[in-house]
Formats: sequence, structure tokens, C-alpha cells
Amino acid sequence: MRRAILTLALLATLVAAGCGGGGGNSTEDFQSSVVETRNTVDGALAHITDNPSGKDELLQRMDQAATTIDAAAESLDRKEAPEEMTDEQERLVTAYRQLAVDLSSTADQIRQPDFGGVLQGAQGLSFESWEHANTALAQLKAQGIEVQPLGRH
Repeated sequence: MRRAILTLALLATLVAAGCGGGGGNSTEDFQSSVVETRNTVDGALAHITDNPSGKDELLQRMDQAATTIDAAAESLDRKEAPEEMTDEQERLVTAYRQLAVDLSSTADQIRQPDFGGVLQGAQGLSFESWEHANTALAQLKAQGIEVQPLGRH
């Protein structure tokens, strides 16, 4: 009986050590989350400009990208960052959320009759939130996270 109790206690200790202590906030796990999220956001931005058939499709892609980017921000926000990277995580999540709002708001504004010609001759759209995201990504890279900046699309 005593041997069974000791075996169970040892097993419980091993399970607890395997499940609890290391947590999900290792630098490697966090790096994977940051890179995955960055790739999702960059892909959504690239899709906006990938030869839309016209204004309606462009606006639809902007809405889709906003939804995708907001979901990516939410996913990254749920991840545990190493303690020394929590500020950058928060900055990046905030920038991604703002980028989603910027895209959605811009699409809504372009749909308004008074702004219909805003796309005429435009070379691209630029958002301060995109720059904030790249600043946060650069700060994470300086702390050892191997991640590329968002591309210009």
C-alpha cells in the first residue's frame, strides 16, 4: 500500500512538473506566436492589393483583412509573453487592432458618395498603425525574436 502511495505521489509530481512550471511563455513559444501573427497580418494586407477586379472587391478585401487582423491581434493577446516582452506584446496587439480599425474605417469612408473618388490615382494607403506595428516588431527583434517587419503592399 505504501509503495502504491509513493508511486502515485511520484507520478503526480512528474505530471505537475510537465504541465505547470514551464508554462507557455518561453521565448521560443512566444516567437512562434509573434511570427505566425505577423505572417497572418502581412498576408491579409497583401491580399488587399493582389489585383482586385474593382473598387467593390478592393473594399471587400479591406473588410476581410480588418477581420483577419483583429482576430490575429486577439490571438496574440491571449499568448503569454516572457515578462521582459509584455510591453512590446501589448504595443503590437494595440497596433494590430488599430490597423484593423483603420482598414475598416477607410473602407467605410470610401463607400460614402462624397469620397468615391478618393482612390483615383492613389499609389497606396498608409496607416500610422502599420508603422506602430513595425516599430513593435523591431523592438521584439532587438530582444531576440526573429521576425520580419510587415511589408508594403
